[in-house]
Amino acid sequence: MRGSMKKRNKKTAKILAVVLAAALGVCVPETTLRAAETLTSVQIQMPGFVVEQFSAPRLMNVTKNAVVRTLPDNNAAKLTSVTAGNTVWGWGQTNTGWYFVQVGSQIGYVRYEAATYATQDQIAVAQAQAAAAAQQAAAAQAQAAQQAQIAAAAANQPSVAAGIVFIGDSRMVTLKDAVERNLGSCAAAVVAKNGSRHEWLHDTGIPQADKIIGKGSRVIINMGVNDLSDADKYAKDVNYWAAVWSARGAQIYYASVNPVWANSYGMTEERVKLFNDRLKGQLIPQIIWLDSHDYLMGVGVHASDGVHYKDDTNLVLYQYYLSMIGAI
Repeated sequence: MRGSMKKRNKKTAKILAVVLAAALGVCVPETTLRAAETLTSVQIQMPGFVVEQFSAPRLMNVTKNAVVRTLPDNNAAKLTSVTAGNTVWGWGQTNTGWYFVQVGSQIGYVRYEAATYATQDQIAVAQAQAAAAAQQAAAAQAQAAQQAQIAAAAANQPSVAAGIVFIGDSRMVTLKDAVERNLGSCAAAVVAKNGSRHEWLHDTGIPQADKIIGKGSRVIINMGVNDLSDADKYAKDVNYWAAVWSARGAQIYYASVNPVWANSYGMTEERVKLFNDRLKGQLIPQIIWLDSHDYLMGVGVHASDGVHYKDDTNLVLYQYYLSMIGAI
């Protein structure tokens, strides 16, 4: 009799394995979470009991510690156990007082009193938690990949590193010209272009500067006046490369977009302030913020066209930059 019972149990388990093979070892996507009343089911006659198999898994709350068994029988072999407070996936229920559940990669049976179907609100919470966990995992993976990229880029030390590097737009060009015209030479290697925007910085400016930035370099970036709506784009690129250059032993500074007056380019002081505030709030700790805007407003500015400055103001700004990075 005992032998025949074992044969019957093995046969029953085999039938169930075939019927529900698609469920075994399958991770259930969050989109299958449904309230119990929204799903259909089919009745499957098994030797000694009937299984109502669901069309999709139902989230269930484990209400008490229980053993998960291979068959709906208190004498059946133990597969695993569940602990109160956790959740499982319910794939069906029997007419003999058992739920057919998935615990990890294993599928077996627990008594009715050990679990209850989740409510729609609980399902919504589970969906939100699953989505948040997926986002966190993706963010962690992306961060790890970026850190690997930063480490690889940081290892590419230039053969000769510049002591001081200025990166900018036409304002940096006119500053360099004023310094050379009045002082004979500029202490910084200047990577700048008239009319340049974020696209130039990303595609040309940074790659050029990267070739000369290494251990001991002091780098000042002063850009944004030509695209005051793109603070987020600047933050993304500058943060990445500041991490690279800092790892090489350089110190990075970002100088605020400086004052503007009436001009034909659509640049206003209000937009400049918004850009500066938004950018400053996103920069990583390795970047030192230079508030050259307020400094110039304090000492006075002589503008040539509402955007660019006359030589005397450019020389004041140049001396400010050098003093703030400890070069004078």
